Amino acid sequence: MAENLYHPDGGSDEGLRRSDVGGAPSPRSTPPMADREIPLDGGHPSLLVQQWLDGEVSETAARRAEAQDVELWQRINEEAERRRRMVTPAPVLDRIMAAIPQAAPVEPIGFWKRSVSLSTYGAMIAAAALLALGVVVGTLLH
Repeated sequence: MAENLYHPDGGSDEGLRRSDVGGAPSPRSTPPMADREIPLDGGHPSLLVQQWLDGEVSETAARRAEAQDVELWQRINEEAERRRRMVTPAPVLDRIMAAIPQAAPVEPIGFWKRSVSLSTYGAMIAAAALLALGVVVGTLLH
């Protein structure tokens, strides 16, 4: 017999009747919904403000809908434009560039000059492949 662990009063055993524990679930003992979508009011600009930001409607139409949202987005746009025009001062840029370590250019090395290391497992696979190739060639020539 399964015991219903969901309490109708939110968590204490005192609110449960004996008929609520075990057996067929009563309407009072059904488990609560774990997840549900709750629409949030506010926090998002209205549809007209979204269309104004996308360039689909005029600013005056958007102002009639939500003047507060339009003013907020205008201030955000002005601040973004101001920051786009900002330039790092030359002395700061020079200090940044001086702090980057200069690495000597690396001369490329040909594959024939590089050292080759082969693990035991790799050597065994290469040997098996060469043996199989020898068997195939021997079979074809015979």
